[in-house]
Amino acid sequence: MKFRRDVTKYVKEKLKEQFEVEVELKFYEGGKGKIYAYKYELPDFLKKYLVQSGIYFGRIERDGVRLSLDGCALIKSAERCTAELSDGEALSWMAGEDIEADESKLKGCRYVLLRWRKFSVGCGKAAGNGRIKNFVPKNRRVEAKY
Repeated sequence: MKFRRDVTKYVKEKLKEQFEVEVELKFYEGGKGKIYAYKYELPDFLKKYLVQSGIYFGRIERDGVRLSLDGCALIKSAERCTAELSDGEALSWMAGEDIEADESKLKGCRYVLLRWRKFSVGCGKAAGNGRIKNFVPKNRRVEAKY
């Protein structure tokens, strides 16, 4: 676990750049670029003893910040790079399939927040050819029955 002072600043800058959203959270980086979010400041003497605290928020990638399902739920007020899904698309997404999207709406987006009705259903990577790549973990997928 790394407590870098600049992780919070970096993640907030990336969220502002990618989704035009500001959050009142603090972040720290775990192993393999994983980001955890918490709301309160940890005392310095506790930082070396904590194995993990906070919510898994996402991962730092080369081209930005990829949010987890929980991270998507925490930033509900995103203005940019969001896509609304129909019922069938949401079911396909939660089953682990990539989905088609309107390429004109995804112009300049690396990662896309997906919404179904009023719920956040995840974050995918805009592939550039009108597809959104799925990152839903296998243990959180549903069985698609059409």
